[in-house]
Amino acid sequence: MREKIERYRQAGQRGVDFQLQYQQPDGGFIWDEAIPDAYHKQTYSWLMAGRFAEAHRLLDWVKRTTLEPDGQLKDYRGDVYKLSWLFQGAHKLGRFDISYPVFSFLASCQAECGGFPHFAADPLCRALPSAWTGVSALYIGRTDVAEKVADWCIRLLEAQPDDSKFYFQTTRDGTLCTADTEPKGQCIDTTKPTQPYWELGLPMMLMCRLHQVTGERSYLDQAVRFFERNLGCYDDAYTYVGAGKSSLAAAIYYSLTDDERARDVAVTFCDTLLATQHPEGGWCGEGERDIPLIHIDHSAEFNVWLQEISALLASKL
Repeated sequence: MREKIERYRQAGQRGVDFQLQYQQPDGGFIWDEAIPDAYHKQTYSWLMAGRFAEAHRLLDWVKRTTLEPDGQLKDYRGDVYKLSWLFQGAHKLGRFDISYPVFSFLASCQAECGGFPHFAADPLCRALPSAWTGVSALYIGRTDVAEKVADWCIRLLEAQPDDSKFYFQTTRDGTLCTADTEPKGQCIDTTKPTQPYWELGLPMMLMCRLHQVTGERSYLDQAVRFFERNLGCYDDAYTYVGAGKSSLAAAIYYSLTDDERARDVAVTFCDTLLATQHPEGGWCGEGERDIPLIHIDHSAEFNVWLQEISALLASKL
């Protein structure tokens, strides 16, 4: 296992080396003017690979050119999910001059039901931005925000009308959106491949993180409920390109419970990344557009999962 873990780390490092080719002389990360919002994951990814100077240079550029007075980022259009990525990277790096204003904006987006919309003006709340922002809240000590998100996630799970589907949106007052109630209602269909498994994985991760903060066993009990739903999905649930969030959630759960099922699915995902990494260091999933943006975005995110999962697995050896 030690040798395998080292291979995970090295694959992540190659992904970061690939990304850094695109950092601009001014520290920014806009290599294509048609893609002005592609830098939200880089700080988190680069610091996980020990590339601190480059991450600081990127954040200097963010502060200088894209951070707006209310904590939003130019061109991100209030994208709560992406802003949470940027927040976490900046906060981990100690760049409070960026993380505090960004989180202030994020906190203002929480709906009355406790969830978060994907974009600030959206009429619906969604698991992806809700749970990821809930995790962000714990980094800055806003347990109140995180617990409201967790309550929303639990209600979401309990309201599911069909075991073969997981609907992951509600109205701002908390009413579940299904195919019968909302034309744009979305779900994970457990009978089909290539589903948005992150909509289950991030709530699981939030439950694990809240258990770490509060010590309450009830959050672990909820985490395993999300885990069981994820295990019941199609057989690519931990090999699809979108399975990284679920896999890190599983690794965290394993570190807390010694549940070997969680360890095994995390290893399965990392093994898949080793088998599918392109020679230059990026990734592009089957059916995805084979363009630099996809390779760069995946290499940023996958390095995070590879390094975080590696550390958790190594800690148990």
